[in-house]
Amino acid sequence: MKVEETESSNVSGMVLGLLAIIWFIGVPLCLFQAIVSALTRDAELDRGVLNAWLAAAAVIFTVAPVLATGICVFTGRVVRAWIFGVVATACVLFVLAGLYKEARQAELRRPPPPLPSGYCAEYSGGDSDCPGG
Repeated sequence: MKVEETESSNVSGMVLGLLAIIWFIGVPLCLFQAIVSALTRDAELDRGVLNAWLAAAAVIFTVAPVLATGICVFTGRVVRAWIFGVVATACVLFVLAGLYKEARQAELRRPPPPLPSGYCAEYSGGDSDCPGG
């Protein structure tokens, strides 16, 4: 029984270490690639490449701490589970705030809806050219 607990503890510890390496190296690498793609390519044509690198950074930024929290919860590492849980919550909230900001800015940049057909604007101080008025 002791050997199995030690082996699972070692495996989960290695997985936690691997997740930490992916998190600390993967996120900055994806952000660096996004900056390079934004500076070296035509911004309008390759906007999808930039968005793909940013999406990859956001996924790594949120998924790695969430997985680490789950591993710590299932292996009984209570203190680490709380630490990773707080980090995962902060990362998820940070990404959601960025998505909300981007959606809000896209809403503000959207052109106004077209006027309905047959629309006639009446102006004060003159005769009305609109039908029915």
